[in-house]
Amino acid sequence: MGKITPSKSWFLLLLLTSAASEDAKDTCQVAGCACTVFDDVGEMFLQCANRSLPSLPELVHGVVGVDASHNMISELTKFPKLSLEVLDLHFNRISEIPAGVFAELSTLEMLDLSHNNIAEVSPECFEGLGRLTVLNLTENFLEILQPKVFSATPLLKKLVLAGNNLKAIDSSWLASLPKLEHLDLRMLGLRSLPKDVFTELPLLHLIELSENEFEEVPTKALASAKSLKILHLEHNPIVTLTAESFADIVAIEELHLSAMPRLESVEEGAFAGLQHLRILDLANNPVLSSVAAGALSIEPSNNTLKELYLSYANLTSLSFDGYEWCSVDVLDLRGNPWHCDCSLYWVKGCHFAPELTTKFVCNSPAAVSGMPVMELTDDDVHCVQHSAAASGDGEEEHHHGHMTLRLLVVTAGLVTLLMVLAVALVAFRHRDIRDWFQDRKRIGAVYYVKANSGPSSRCSQV
Repeated sequence: MGKITPSKSWFLLLLLTSAASEDAKDTCQVAGCACTVFDDVGEMFLQCANRSLPSLPELVHGVVGVDASHNMISELTKFPKLSLEVLDLHFNRISEIPAGVFAELSTLEMLDLSHNNIAEVSPECFEGLGRLTVLNLTENFLEILQPKVFSATPLLKKLVLAGNNLKAIDSSWLASLPKLEHLDLRMLGLRSLPKDVFTELPLLHLIELSENEFEEVPTKALASAKSLKILHLEHNPIVTLTAESFADIVAIEELHLSAMPRLESVEEGAFAGLQHLRILDLANNPVLSSVAAGALSIEPSNNTLKELYLSYANLTSLSFDGYEWCSVDVLDLRGNPWHCDCSLYWVKGCHFAPELTTKFVCNSPAAVSGMPVMELTDDDVHCVQHSAAASGDGEEEHHHGHMTLRLLVVTAGLVTLLMVLAVALVAFRHRDIRDWFQDRKRIGAVYYVKANSGPSSRCSQV
């Protein structure tokens, strides 16, 4: 047999690639699927969604992606050895994942099994998926998971468990996932979380807890996620956000707290420790009537907040004291029943994008009801003095306050000095008189006595 030269090797590879490509095209035709073939590399993406398929078509080498969603597939059989990278099976009728069914798919990176009828998974279900980075199990019938159930997928970066019947989360389920970055725990009926649940997930930076049953923020559990940057807590029955709600969650950059049906108030210091916060979303909270200015008591030098959404709540006022709201790049105050008096006049000093001024109107008093807030005048609100944001007087008042304080300090100092001098003078005089009296007792004294005899009286020395 002759030696295989580089040119022959290239020719053989071309033949194999062409054959694989032809097999892939045949697979498309047989299954009635649409195909996207990458002729330059001989790879193909198989599009079999919405075909009423009862089972997957036979797959051949060269297929790197399969979308078989929205079909009637109810069973999975073991896949042959393929270079598959993407497998989408969402919205089917799969009720079971046999052990080892994916064992030959060592190149698979994304697996979507959402919206099926799966009631149980075990570590053996994911055997062979050592390169998997995304696993979606949304809206199945999972009630409990085995410890280290995802141990066969150590490179997993995104795990979606939303919409199952778990009701609680066990820390052991998430063990052996050191690369996990995004965890979706929406719609699970969760009321609490173990305090150490995220401890073994050092890279976890996005947690979704929306649409659960949390009545308070699971502070200790969230504090165990040391790299947490984005948190979603929308649609939870939390009533009040306090200074303890986000304590020790120091790295967070985005906080999404919208659409909470029972949220009434945000108290002083609620977000004070969040020195990296960029986006705060408190929109669409229908009974939110109080947001303390001190809720955002962040040092000006550390203020990273760029977007603040307070739209469509139940706010009638927002105090300017304690936080410079106008320093935020995007401030959305639309859709609230604002009471337009002097306490709200500071907003005239803010810059709003045009789209954020629509539906930003007064609700009361009656004289200005329906008037755009940004069109208010001095006569409309009858302000004697405007806020710092509206007129700049705040800075002058601040200066006068400092001057008054200085005068008080100087006056107190002078009074104290005068008192010290007076005491010293009295002490000095007392000492002089005492010394003089003692001297006179020691050396004698001359007294002049008026004689009864008139001018002939004489002096006598005693």
